Amino acid sequence: MKRAPLFLLCALFALKLTVALQLDKHPLLQPDTGLDTTAYVELAKRVAAGDLALGPGLYYVSPLYIYFLALVYALAHSFTAARVVQALLGTVAVALMFLTARAWFGRRAAWIAAVLAGLTGVFTYYEALLLQSSLDVFLTALALWLLTLALTRERPLFAILAGIVFGVATLNRPNMLVAAIAIVVVLAAMRRFRLAALIAAGVVAGIAPVTIRNAVVAHQFALVSSHGGINFYIGNGEGATGYFHAVPGMPSTVEGLARDAHRAAETAARRKLSDAEVSAYYSGLAWSWIRAHPAAWMALLLRKTYAVINTAHVSTPFSYTFYAYDAGTLLRFCIVGPWLLVPLGIFGLIRYAKTPAYLAWLAFVPAYAASIVLFFITERYKLPLFVAAAIGAGAGVEALRTRRRVSDVMFFLALMIAANWPTHLDDGRAEERLRMAEVEAARGDVGEAERWAGLALEEGHVPSARVEYALGRAQLAAGHPSEALPHLQRAIEQRVDVPLAGYDLAVALEQSGDRAGAVRVLRALKVPPNSGAVVFMQVGRKAAELGAPDVAEPLFRRAVRVAPELPAAHQLLGIDLLMMGRDEEAARELGIVVAREPRNADAVAMLEYARRAGTARGRPAGTPALHSP
Repeated sequence: MKRAPLFLLCALFALKLTVALQLDKHPLLQPDTGLDTTAYVELAKRVAAGDLALGPGLYYVSPLYIYFLALVYALAHSFTAARVVQALLGTVAVALMFLTARAWFGRRAAWIAAVLAGLTGVFTYYEALLLQSSLDVFLTALALWLLTLALTRERPLFAILAGIVFGVATLNRPNMLVAAIAIVVVLAAMRRFRLAALIAAGVVAGIAPVTIRNAVVAHQFALVSSHGGINFYIGNGEGATGYFHAVPGMPSTVEGLARDAHRAAETAARRKLSDAEVSAYYSGLAWSWIRAHPAAWMALLLRKTYAVINTAHVSTPFSYTFYAYDAGTLLRFCIVGPWLLVPLGIFGLIRYAKTPAYLAWLAFVPAYAASIVLFFITERYKLPLFVAAAIGAGAGVEALRTRRRVSDVMFFLALMIAANWPTHLDDGRAEERLRMAEVEAARGDVGEAERWAGLALEEGHVPSARVEYALGRAQLAAGHPSEALPHLQRAIEQRVDVPLAGYDLAVALEQSGDRAGAVRVLRALKVPPNSGAVVFMQVGRKAAELGAPDVAEPLFRRAVRVAPELPAAHQLLGIDLLMMGRDEEAARELGIVVAREPRNADAVAMLEYARRAGTARGRPAGTPALHSP
């Protein structure tokens, strides 16, 4: 029996490691997949390359995971290694949950808690992702265990260490600070001032390195990062639903939000703003809406409070249900989830609420839940609550097994119903299926793209226009433009939310022989104003190839405005102006290219041609062919 815990942990690590390696190979979870993962990966690479401070501004994401990822990458030169380390930390977290449950509820309850936690799919899933959520389970389990030791053994070292871990966890999940402060306040109310002061000192010590960095590097006061304001606005401002929603005019990526939130705030303020001022601007917008709509805000808070208890998967940015049931991973066999942990955990945690020390420990649960309600609801934000629920779940099973009171059974059943009441929220599964269709389309595998698109449509959470677009892209990538045309046309008729869908339609028309139709589509195409220079250049080049330099000109000019330092943008604009006989303007653009790239033979030749033409209004019909860069 003495070896049973070791066997359990080894088996659990094997499970977590297998899932981590399975997800490591998945095409939607690669380091360059975009979304939050790529933001963390790119920042980690900068740190590993020596840019330790990541200046000059505030962090736009929680910083702890950046440095964790950078450390592993610097040592192993692999992001797969990070997933392996995360699986190991997740295994240690289960052991910590066992120790915490044993201290409060006894050995049998601790074993039940450990088994339930080990079979909880969302723990293993998030630990396999390249996201800051991968550390939340471990950090929360460690903080709650150290807090248990501080409360039960009353040694100063445990109190300080508990505070430090809460502070470090705040660097990964900033609303953890709310829970830490609540614990300190509860202890102070119980007149356990020394313990409260030691924990508070530890919290300050845990946060201090980042706060000091912000003051020294960014010259701004911020405890952790700059994204609190925009998150508060998403959760409480105009259009808030209680869950994450896109901010009009901004991409739904952490990097895109940070960039465009800054731009929009400065446009509104008509001056340059610091990162802290941008955050304050969006907090101010939220508070303005709250003051104008107090009743609506109270209703929103009630909805969010229930959403914390409800166990529907609300995955951002990746879908647990997709990777558990569609991706062929061992997550399918992790049968325990919030659906069981939450009602069992709440029941067990409340049932054993007796001693003052335990009540101080338990303060973590409502305080952290309140910190989520203050912002918006998503599954990964609730992971620390699931850790506490797992610890209490063993106590819940024990209470139901030994006492068998009708009132207890009824209370537990009420919790089960409330926690699992269907909300019909989008769990992201359809979106992931559609992304798989797009991946297969890019690979040219029409059959697989059609299969995934069909599955996405079955879910009912993605518009048919997106599915039509995915199918059109698949046919186009496979070299079947005629088959792609009807799909792309239907997608655009149904107003697909893909800004450059018209470009794909133009390509399909061109390859099908309808060059005039392709020009008409490009003429009507509206390239998003926040696109990069490469996008404007790509669309402009296609228009020029189709013999429509007037369509290409504004696109090339926009590329020049977006990236004036890019010689290729000036060269393409110069070529286009030459095609339209506007030789003086062409000479100015080509002169910029030659000044920066004197060995660019094409640019030198075209500049000479433009200068010879001068301001002559009549040009020979057969202008020599000009090469694009």
